[in-house]
Amino acid sequence: MTAADIAEPSAGSRKIRWLAIGILLFLGVYSGAWFFAANQIETRLPAFLSENKGTGSSAECGGMTVRGFPFRIGLFCDTVRLDDAARGASASFGALRSAAQVYQPGHAVIELDGPAEIRVSPGLSVSAAWSLLHASMQATLSGLDRTSMTYDQLSGTAVLPAMEEEAIVGATHKLAFGAGHGEAHFRQNGPDLDAALSVDGFDAKVDGGPSLLPLLNASADMTFVDRASLMNAGGLQPGALRNSKGEMRNLTLDLGNGMVTTATGPFAVNDRGLISGEFSVTMKNIEGWRQNLVKVFSNEDGTAMVNNIANMLTALADGKNEATVKLNVRDGIAFLAFFPIGELPQL
Repeated sequence: MTAADIAEPSAGSRKIRWLAIGILLFLGVYSGAWFFAANQIETRLPAFLSENKGTGSSAECGGMTVRGFPFRIGLFCDTVRLDDAARGASASFGALRSAAQVYQPGHAVIELDGPAEIRVSPGLSVSAAWSLLHASMQATLSGLDRTSMTYDQLSGTAVLPAMEEEAIVGATHKLAFGAGHGEAHFRQNGPDLDAALSVDGFDAKVDGGPSLLPLLNASADMTFVDRASLMNAGGLQPGALRNSKGEMRNLTLDLGNGMVTTATGPFAVNDRGLISGEFSVTMKNIEGWRQNLVKVFSNEDGTAMVNNIANMLTALADGKNEATVKLNVRDGIAFLAFFPIGELPQL
């Protein structure tokens, strides 16, 4: 080997050198692009969130920063505030943390801290806290494809305006509530919208009194026909489910000690938000439900209604403590046989 051979770089070493230069150039371009995108978010997002103030709607992200370099990008806020003057509603929350993989920006995960303060005119206010609130969203170019939310150790209070028939003007009721765990999942299923909701260990007390019912575990699995577009439109707005129809695949209410009620069946919502449908309802431990519900409806009319319903179910079940019946709902009024037994809220 000559001195010239030693001095001249081999083809292999030249390739390694160019590869190293290419990697350095890529890292430089990538880093510049990441920080440019982060700067654009930090400078443009506040203006975007507040641009609707003229129409009465706005959002604020206090102490906004963008973090996650090098492989993630996420928005962080010290506080979050939402205002909707048109509906007389406002909400404030604690810190927000979000993250998305750079190579998959359409899939983001979010954590939101409490406490939360929500006010809706006239006279409704809600305060809540939780140990963990976690959300996940998968977006497409046209909107959300699916989203989910879970929470743990939820507790709070709601101040509710008194019913119209109550004599004291301005009177309110205070509802304390809590739940060990809850989930909400929504997804587009072709043209339809699938929804699955659940709550474990739900408890509620009114005006410092005892629990209304034993700890409740509840779940619902349903489909709204031709409502997938609601995911693209940014979620449920007032009246969004009117003139719709769907299927309740399963609704379960479980109070423990064998007190389980399930319901399935098709339903429709008219242009006033009133529900109609025919549901197959199975109630187990009818006597247990009776004993607990009469404590909730403690006035004379409410107690009579609960007893009448329990008696009808027992009669339809030939004296057994479990019954499966057809529950018909017409324009928001629920009927058992030919007897109206309750009114469903408007959607």
